[in-house]
Amino acid sequence: MTHRQELELRYYQKEAIAKAVSAKHGTIRAATGTGKTVIAIGFIKALPFPFNSNVLIIVPTQALIYQAWAPKLASYGFQDVGQYYAYAHRLGPITITTYASAMMHPELFVDIGAVVIDEIHHLGAAQALNRILPRLLETEYVLGLSATPERSDLAHEVFLKHFPICFDLSLGEAMKTGILAELEVIPVPTQLSDAERRLYNKFTDRIQSAFAHCGQNIQRWPQCRDLKDEPIGLIGLKAMNQRKALLGGCEAKVSEALRIIQSHAGSMVIVFSERIPSIEKLHQLLEKNRIRSATFHSKVPPWKKTAILDNWGETFEVLLSVKSLEEGLDVKDVSVGILLTSGKGKNQFTQRIGRIVRPKEGKQAKLYVLFAPNTFEEQYSRTIRGLLKT
Repeated sequence: MTHRQELELRYYQKEAIAKAVSAKHGTIRAATGTGKTVIAIGFIKALPFPFNSNVLIIVPTQALIYQAWAPKLASYGFQDVGQYYAYAHRLGPITITTYASAMMHPELFVDIGAVVIDEIHHLGAAQALNRILPRLLETEYVLGLSATPERSDLAHEVFLKHFPICFDLSLGEAMKTGILAELEVIPVPTQLSDAERRLYNKFTDRIQSAFAHCGQNIQRWPQCRDLKDEPIGLIGLKAMNQRKALLGGCEAKVSEALRIIQSHAGSMVIVFSERIPSIEKLHQLLEKNRIRSATFHSKVPPWKKTAILDNWGETFEVLLSVKSLEEGLDVKDVSVGILLTSGKGKNQFTQRIGRIVRPKEGKQAKLYVLFAPNTFEEQYSRTIRGLLKT
């Protein structure tokens, strides 16, 4: 049985709700850890008309329905919350669904008075824009949520035109005002071996050749061939993946991660990576050194992910994550993060920082940024420091 709690709102959450209700169609851009789900629940409660089976919440994944949104709604007193996705087809006074189901089942929008769109940047996908956006424009109240609504393909310009930013709370501002914990960013250079450097240079040459022949639009690379009819675009894409895998699993970086984890013995630590093999490599090294850890990635079954999050800090201390924790899921309070490797986008950095700066009195979060000198990873710390500026 879920313990019911009162909805207690912080000053900025009240402001966000008031602006969202007034705008009717708007997007809240707020840093991870500032309580966007609570804001959305407050938004629903503040709407100026009663609902009869007409609130729809759209989220990116099935796991977010039963691991995050449904329990949170129940804890704040909402009863008979519906869940509609591949394995559940129950409607309720409030129904939670996925983007995929919302695209396939337009009937979900019938008699809907309000829609909450979690991680609204997913609305920028071509099919979502074509199938969901027209339904949203017919709905009286629409609230988008995201820490980072902007997209590299600029599709956000389409949905933000209809659902403009009505409240904005950056990561830097949230830290400056004490909404989120202070963060110390610690750059940690890790040298490539001679063999690893040769491979890095070989992959980089292939990537640069693909750019020279195929242009800046990487989406066109699969069809790009050079004058000798070589698939130079595909070769470049493969080299990109190989280079990321090399940097994520280089020996010095994995060894340094072990040293950092050992220096925080007894503390909960989260490690972020882009590749499953690199995180499994670290997992094996931790086991060898009798450090309890668990991996959290796309190949872990959903039911097991729930157990892993529940047991973190109880049966193990180190959570090794490959992208799976970057949106939506609530995690336990943790103040030590290690960036083993990352994509270049600001969105990933913002999401990952948000996992370790959730507020707690006296908390000082630490993010260790492991990078290989004289590679593209040197920009990591600069990008992060830019995000922390107000």
